[in-house]
Amino acid sequence: MLHFNLLLNRVGCCILISDEFFPRLRSGYNEEDIILSTAYFYAALAAGIAAVVVFLVLRVKYGGLKGLYSKAIASFFFLLTALCAAAVNPGHEVYAGLIVFGLVLGLSGDIWLDLKWIYEKDMEKFLNAGFIAFMIGHVFYIGAIYKFAGNWSVLTAVLPIIISVVVAIGNVIVSEKLLKLKFGKFRTIVGVYTFFLFMTFAVSAVAMLNNSFAKQWILMAVGGILFILSDAVLSNMYFKEGGNTKPNVVINHTLYYAAQFIIASSVLFIK
Repeated sequence: MLHFNLLLNRVGCCILISDEFFPRLRSGYNEEDIILSTAYFYAALAAGIAAVVVFLVLRVKYGGLKGLYSKAIASFFFLLTALCAAAVNPGHEVYAGLIVFGLVLGLSGDIWLDLKWIYEKDMEKFLNAGFIAFMIGHVFYIGAIYKFAGNWSVLTAVLPIIISVVVAIGNVIVSEKLLKLKFGKFRTIVGVYTFFLFMTFAVSAVAMLNNSFAKQWILMAVGGILFILSDAVLSNMYFKEGGNTKPNVVINHTLYYAAQFIIASSVLFIK
Protein backbone atom coordinates (compact mmCIF):
# COMPACT_ATOMS: atom_id res chain seq x y z
CA MET A 1 0.00 0.00 0.00
CA LEU A 2 3.02 2.32 0.39
CA HIS A 3 3.19 3.40 -3.25
CA PHE A 4 -0.55 4.10 -3.32
CA ASN A 5 -0.29 6.27 -0.20
CA LEU A 6 2.57 8.18 -1.74
CA LEU A 7 0.56 8.73 -4.92
CA LEU A 8 -2.43 10.03 -3.02
CA ASN A 9 -0.27 12.27 -0.85
CA ARG A 10 1.39 13.78 -3.90
CA VAL A 11 -1.85 14.77 -5.57
CA GLY A 12 -3.16 15.94 -2.21
CA CYS A 13 -6.49 14.18 -2.37
CA CYS A 14 -8.41 11.65 -0.41
CA ILE A 15 -10.50 9.04 -2.21
CA LEU A 16 -13.49 7.64 -0.41
CA ILE A 17 -14.25 4.04 -1.31
CA SER A 18 -17.94 3.22 -1.45
CA ASP A 19 -19.97 0.33 -2.77
CA GLU A 20 -22.06 2.70 -4.87
CA PHE A 21 -19.24 4.45 -6.71
CA PHE A 22 -16.78 1.57 -7.05
CA PRO A 23 -18.54 -1.65 -8.07
CA ARG A 24 -15.25 -3.53 -8.39
CA LEU A 25 -15.39 -4.00 -4.58
CA ARG A 26 -18.41 -6.18 -5.20
CA SER A 27 -16.61 -8.14 -7.90
CA GLY A 28 -13.70 -9.54 -5.92
CA TYR A 29 -11.22 -6.76 -6.68
CA ASN A 30 -9.17 -5.51 -3.78
CA GLU A 31 -8.99 -1.98 -2.48
CA GLU A 32 -5.60 -1.30 -4.07
CA ASP A 33 -7.02 -2.06 -7.53
CA ILE A 34 -9.84 0.40 -6.90
CA ILE A 35 -7.55 3.17 -5.70
CA LEU A 36 -5.14 2.74 -8.59
CA SER A 37 -7.89 2.68 -11.24
CA THR A 38 -9.59 5.66 -9.65
CA ALA A 39 -6.32 7.58 -9.53
CA TYR A 40 -5.86 6.90 -13.25
CA PHE A 41 -9.39 8.16 -13.97
CA TYR A 42 -8.88 11.45 -12.14
CA ALA A 43 -5.38 11.82 -13.59
CA ALA A 44 -6.76 11.41 -17.12
CA LEU A 45 -9.52 13.91 -16.38
CA ALA A 46 -7.10 16.46 -14.90
CA ALA A 47 -4.59 16.00 -17.72
CA GLY A 48 -7.42 16.38 -20.22
CA ILE A 49 -8.51 19.70 -18.71
CA ALA A 50 -4.91 20.93 -18.82
CA ALA A 51 -4.60 19.77 -22.45
CA VAL A 52 -7.77 21.67 -23.37
CA VAL A 53 -6.36 24.87 -21.85
CA VAL A 54 -3.11 24.43 -23.81
CA PHE A 55 -5.07 23.75 -26.99
CA LEU A 56 -7.21 26.88 -26.57
CA VAL A 57 -4.10 29.04 -26.11
CA LEU A 58 -2.41 27.56 -29.20
CA ARG A 59 -5.61 27.61 -31.27
CA VAL A 60 -6.34 31.26 -30.53
CA LYS A 61 -2.75 32.45 -30.78
CA TYR A 62 -1.41 30.38 -33.67
CA GLY A 63 -4.05 28.13 -35.24
CA GLY A 64 -2.76 25.92 -38.06
CA LEU A 65 -0.94 22.70 -37.31
CA LYS A 66 -0.17 23.70 -33.71
CA GLY A 67 -3.89 24.05 -33.10
CA LEU A 68 -4.60 20.75 -34.86
CA TYR A 69 -2.00 18.71 -32.96
CA SER A 70 -2.94 20.16 -29.58
CA LYS A 71 -6.63 19.57 -30.31
CA ALA A 72 -6.01 15.92 -31.16
CA ILE A 73 -4.13 15.49 -27.88
CA ALA A 74 -6.89 17.18 -25.89
CA SER A 75 -9.50 14.97 -27.54
CA PHE A 76 -7.45 11.84 -26.86
CA PHE A 77 -7.85 12.53 -23.15
CA PHE A 78 -11.66 12.31 -23.17
CA LEU A 79 -11.21 8.91 -24.80
CA LEU A 80 -8.68 7.93 -22.12
CA THR A 81 -11.05 9.18 -19.41
CA ALA A 82 -13.77 6.80 -20.62
CA LEU A 83 -11.33 3.87 -20.74
CA CYS A 84 -10.18 4.59 -17.17
CA ALA A 85 -13.80 4.86 -16.04
CA ALA A 86 -14.44 1.43 -17.57
CA ALA A 87 -11.51 0.05 -15.56
CA VAL A 88 -13.03 1.43 -12.34
CA ASN A 89 -16.44 0.02 -13.21
CA PRO A 90 -15.93 -3.32 -15.02
CA GLY A 91 -18.61 -5.66 -16.25
CA HIS A 92 -20.23 -3.08 -18.52
CA GLU A 93 -18.06 -3.52 -21.59
CA VAL A 94 -20.86 -3.07 -24.13
CA TYR A 95 -21.98 0.29 -22.74
CA ALA A 96 -18.37 1.43 -22.34
CA GLY A 97 -17.59 0.23 -25.86
CA LEU A 98 -20.47 2.18 -27.39
CA ILE A 99 -19.42 5.36 -25.58
CA VAL A 100 -15.77 4.84 -26.52
CA PHE A 101 -16.66 4.35 -30.19
CA GLY A 102 -18.67 7.57 -30.04
CA LEU A 103 -15.71 9.39 -28.51
CA VAL A 104 -13.31 7.98 -31.13
CA LEU A 105 -15.58 9.38 -33.83
CA GLY A 106 -15.63 12.68 -31.96
CA LEU A 107 -11.83 12.72 -31.98
CA SER A 108 -11.77 12.01 -35.72
CA GLY A 109 -14.41 14.70 -36.29
CA ASP A 110 -12.24 17.18 -34.40
CA ILE A 111 -9.35 16.46 -36.76
CA TRP A 112 -11.50 16.72 -39.91
CA LEU A 113 -12.99 20.04 -38.84
CA ASP A 114 -9.63 21.59 -38.00
CA LEU A 115 -8.13 20.40 -41.29
CA LYS A 116 -10.64 22.55 -43.13
CA TRP A 117 -8.96 25.68 -41.71
CA ILE A 118 -5.54 24.46 -42.85
CA TYR A 119 -6.45 23.20 -46.33
CA GLU A 120 -9.11 25.69 -47.35
CA LYS A 121 -9.37 24.44 -50.94
CA ASP A 122 -10.76 21.15 -49.55
CA MET A 123 -12.93 22.86 -46.93
CA GLU A 124 -16.17 21.31 -48.19
CA LYS A 125 -14.79 17.75 -48.03
CA PHE A 126 -13.38 18.18 -44.52
CA LEU A 127 -16.55 19.83 -43.23
CA ASN A 128 -18.73 17.01 -44.57
CA ALA A 129 -16.35 14.43 -43.09
CA GLY A 130 -16.57 16.18 -39.72
CA PHE A 131 -20.37 16.26 -39.84
CA ILE A 132 -20.53 12.55 -40.68
CA ALA A 133 -18.04 11.54 -37.97
CA PHE A 134 -19.92 13.41 -35.26
CA MET A 135 -23.27 12.20 -36.57
CA ILE A 136 -22.22 8.55 -36.30
CA GLY A 137 -20.73 9.30 -32.90
CA HIS A 138 -24.14 10.47 -31.70
CA VAL A 139 -25.67 7.27 -33.08
CA PHE A 140 -23.40 5.30 -30.72
CA TYR A 141 -24.41 7.51 -27.78
CA ILE A 142 -28.09 7.14 -28.62
CA GLY A 143 -27.75 3.36 -29.01
CA ALA A 144 -26.04 3.07 -25.63
CA ILE A 145 -28.84 4.98 -23.93
CA TYR A 146 -31.67 3.04 -25.57
CA LYS A 147 -30.02 -0.30 -24.80
CA PHE A 148 -29.08 0.28 -21.17
CA ALA A 149 -31.56 2.79 -19.75
CA GLY A 150 -34.49 0.38 -19.60
CA ASN A 151 -38.09 1.18 -18.62
CA TRP A 152 -39.00 2.15 -22.18
CA SER A 153 -42.57 2.26 -23.41
CA VAL A 154 -43.65 2.90 -26.98
CA LEU A 155 -44.38 6.51 -26.07
CA THR A 156 -41.10 7.23 -24.27
CA ALA A 157 -39.10 5.50 -27.00
CA VAL A 158 -40.78 7.36 -29.87
CA LEU A 159 -41.22 10.78 -28.24
CA PRO A 160 -37.51 11.79 -28.48
CA ILE A 161 -37.56 10.92 -32.20
CA ILE A 162 -40.61 13.10 -32.89
CA ILE A 163 -39.24 16.02 -30.88
CA SER A 164 -35.85 15.76 -32.57
CA VAL A 165 -37.39 15.82 -36.06
CA VAL A 166 -39.33 18.97 -35.17
CA VAL A 167 -36.25 20.60 -33.65
CA ALA A 168 -34.05 19.70 -36.65
CA ILE A 169 -36.49 21.21 -39.16
CA GLY A 170 -37.19 24.22 -36.97
CA ASN A 171 -33.50 24.84 -36.38
CA VAL A 172 -32.72 25.14 -40.09
CA ILE A 173 -35.67 27.46 -40.72
CA VAL A 174 -35.11 29.69 -37.68
CA SER A 175 -31.34 29.83 -38.17
CA GLU A 176 -31.66 30.94 -41.78
CA LYS A 177 -34.66 33.26 -41.45
CA LEU A 178 -34.09 34.90 -38.07
CA LEU A 179 -30.41 34.38 -37.23
CA LYS A 180 -29.27 35.00 -40.82
CA LEU A 181 -27.05 31.91 -41.02
CA LYS A 182 -26.15 30.84 -44.54
CA PHE A 183 -26.05 27.03 -44.71
CA GLY A 184 -26.05 26.92 -48.50
CA LYS A 185 -25.10 23.48 -49.81
CA PHE A 186 -24.76 22.21 -46.20
CA ARG A 187 -28.44 22.79 -45.44
CA THR A 188 -29.42 19.12 -45.66
CA ILE A 189 -26.53 17.72 -43.67
CA VAL A 190 -27.02 20.41 -41.00
CA GLY A 191 -30.64 19.32 -40.64
CA VAL A 192 -29.79 15.62 -40.43
CA TYR A 193 -26.95 16.25 -37.99
CA THR A 194 -29.19 18.42 -35.80
CA PHE A 195 -31.62 15.51 -35.53
CA PHE A 196 -28.97 13.16 -34.12
CA LEU A 197 -27.44 15.90 -31.97
CA PHE A 198 -30.74 16.68 -30.29
CA MET A 199 -31.62 12.97 -30.03
CA THR A 200 -28.64 12.44 -27.71
CA PHE A 201 -30.06 14.99 -25.30
CA ALA A 202 -33.72 14.02 -25.73
CA VAL A 203 -33.15 10.29 -25.19
CA SER A 204 -30.90 11.03 -22.19
CA ALA A 205 -33.50 13.30 -20.64
CA VAL A 206 -36.24 10.68 -21.02
CA ALA A 207 -33.93 7.97 -19.66
CA MET A 208 -33.14 10.19 -16.68
CA LEU A 209 -36.84 10.74 -15.93
CA ASN A 210 -37.64 7.04 -16.45
CA ASN A 211 -34.88 5.84 -14.12
CA SER A 212 -35.19 8.02 -11.01
CA PHE A 213 -32.50 10.48 -12.09
CA ALA A 214 -29.75 7.85 -12.23
CA LYS A 215 -26.32 9.48 -12.30
CA GLN A 216 -25.26 8.09 -15.68
CA TRP A 217 -28.33 9.53 -17.43
CA ILE A 218 -27.98 12.87 -15.67
CA LEU A 219 -24.43 13.04 -17.00
CA MET A 220 -25.54 12.06 -20.51
CA ALA A 221 -28.32 14.68 -20.46
CA VAL A 222 -25.95 17.40 -19.24
CA GLY A 223 -23.38 16.34 -21.84
CA GLY A 224 -26.09 16.42 -24.50
CA ILE A 225 -27.24 19.95 -23.71
CA LEU A 226 -23.64 21.21 -23.59
CA PHE A 227 -23.06 19.59 -27.00
CA ILE A 228 -26.09 21.46 -28.38
CA LEU A 229 -24.86 24.79 -26.99
CA SER A 230 -21.39 24.13 -28.38
CA ASP A 231 -22.72 23.42 -31.86
CA ALA A 232 -24.98 26.47 -31.72
CA VAL A 233 -21.84 28.60 -31.31
CA LEU A 234 -20.07 26.54 -33.98
CA SER A 235 -22.89 27.23 -36.46
CA ASN A 236 -22.33 30.94 -35.99
CA MET A 237 -18.61 30.45 -36.57
CA TYR A 238 -19.12 28.45 -39.77
CA PHE A 239 -22.23 29.92 -41.34
CA LYS A 240 -22.50 33.53 -40.22
CA GLU A 241 -20.36 36.30 -41.58
CA GLY A 242 -17.96 37.56 -38.92
CA GLY A 243 -18.84 34.69 -36.56
CA ASN A 244 -15.39 33.08 -36.44
CA THR A 245 -14.11 35.22 -33.58
CA LYS A 246 -11.63 34.33 -30.83
CA PRO A 247 -14.28 34.52 -28.06
CA ASN A 248 -16.50 32.14 -30.06
CA VAL A 249 -13.58 29.74 -30.51
CA VAL A 250 -13.04 29.63 -26.74
CA ILE A 251 -16.76 29.34 -25.88
CA ASN A 252 -17.38 26.66 -28.51
CA HIS A 253 -14.49 24.42 -27.47
CA THR A 254 -15.04 24.91 -23.73
CA LEU A 255 -18.63 23.73 -24.08
CA TYR A 256 -17.62 20.91 -26.43
CA TYR A 257 -14.90 19.46 -24.25
CA ALA A 258 -17.07 19.75 -21.15
CA ALA A 259 -19.72 17.74 -23.03
CA GLN A 260 -17.34 14.98 -24.13
CA PHE A 261 -15.63 14.59 -20.74
CA ILE A 262 -19.01 14.43 -18.99
CA ILE A 263 -20.29 11.83 -21.46
CA ALA A 264 -17.07 9.83 -20.96
CA SER A 265 -17.59 9.98 -17.18
CA SER A 266 -21.02 8.35 -17.48
CA VAL A 267 -19.17 5.03 -17.89
CA LEU A 268 -18.16 5.32 -14.23
CA PHE A 269 -21.78 5.06 -13.05
CA ILE A 270 -23.46 2.64 -15.45
CA LYS A 271 -25.08 -0.30 -13.66
